[in-house]
Amino acid sequence: MRILVAVLLSLVSTLAIAGYDLHITRKAFWADETGSKITFAEWQAYVHSDKQVARDPENGEQDFLVSIPGQSFPLWFNASLGELYTKNPTDRAIRKLRDIARSLKAQVQGDDGELYPTQP
Repeated sequence: MRILVAVLLSLVSTLAIAGYDLHITRKAFWADETGSKITFAEWQAYVHSDKQVARDPENGEQDFLVSIPGQSFPLWFNASLGELYTKNPTDRAIRKLRDIARSLKAQVQGDDGELYPTQP
């Protein structure tokens, strides 16, 4: 019985660590291979216009940090999908993602395809 409980706890803890991503995308579904992409040049132009977003100097060229009052969170650019994404955002982070998406004429979408409206 103890072994069964240990195995179940191990599975649950592994699932809890996995997290959930939100994506800024222009596609009908963020993982689609076709559809309009956000280019790195467009993203760079946005970064230059928003003082809350900066490249993460400790990581790669496509890794960014978003600093909003009370917190910072990572935002990664995925060139092959032409999208941005973050893991396990707070409600405040989601509001910022919606602002960014609105500026990029994109949408915020969860891993399962659910949309987070970009209208205020």
